[in-house]
Amino acid sequence: MPATLLVAAHGTRSPAGSATTRALVSALAADRPDVPVSLCFLDVVSPSPAQALDSLAGKPVVVVPLLLSAGYHVRTDIPAVVAGRAGVRVARHLGPDPLIVDAVAERLAAAGGGVPGTTLLAAIASSRSSARAEVDAAAALLAERLGRAVTVLPLVGDVSGALVAFPEPLAIASYLLAEGDFLTALRAAVIGRGVVADPIGVHPALVSLVWSRYDSVD
Repeated sequence: MPATLLVAAHGTRSPAGSATTRALVSALAADRPDVPVSLCFLDVVSPSPAQALDSLAGKPVVVVPLLLSAGYHVRTDIPAVVAGRAGVRVARHLGPDPLIVDAVAERLAAAGGGVPGTTLLAAIASSRSSARAEVDAAAALLAERLGRAVTVLPLVGDVSGALVAFPEPLAIASYLLAEGDFLTALRAAVIGRGVVADPIGVHPALVSLVWSRYDSVD
């Protein structure tokens, strides 16, 4: 029996965001029906990683953090939960990776983000330098992919005020996995000023990357 893939998502109060995460897990399970797939949430929603791992006790498990950057959950939270649990291994988180950037670029193109102006990469702000460096690397990869400059837009506080410094029209790529409050606020702030791409969501590149992370664990 292959190891269970335990997807560790952040968790959100957004019903649409939660639905997207569950749809992704369904897509992962359909892609490899021979591998058991489970889901847990690091915040807000249950089951927690500890609850999920307790229910899988005695079985081999590979935890794949459904996270784009190496913030608190990657560096501290998940390692603490899996410590001392036999048969539980943790894969690398998702970003930055060319597959993620491909999906982000595709979502931006679908939103009409090819217009001249300012291209931004909206990402959840982090106090950790490791996470900020990874978002910067993703922006550099996206700039190479698009052939134009890309500036990181950290999502924190007054989103509308943060946009004032950038010339319009705005083409904003979403370095986000699912819907949530930050994206809702960003869309409201950009009305009439440009376009905001949808989050990555259930994308074939994301499905492929999660399984790649699972397979890479020794």
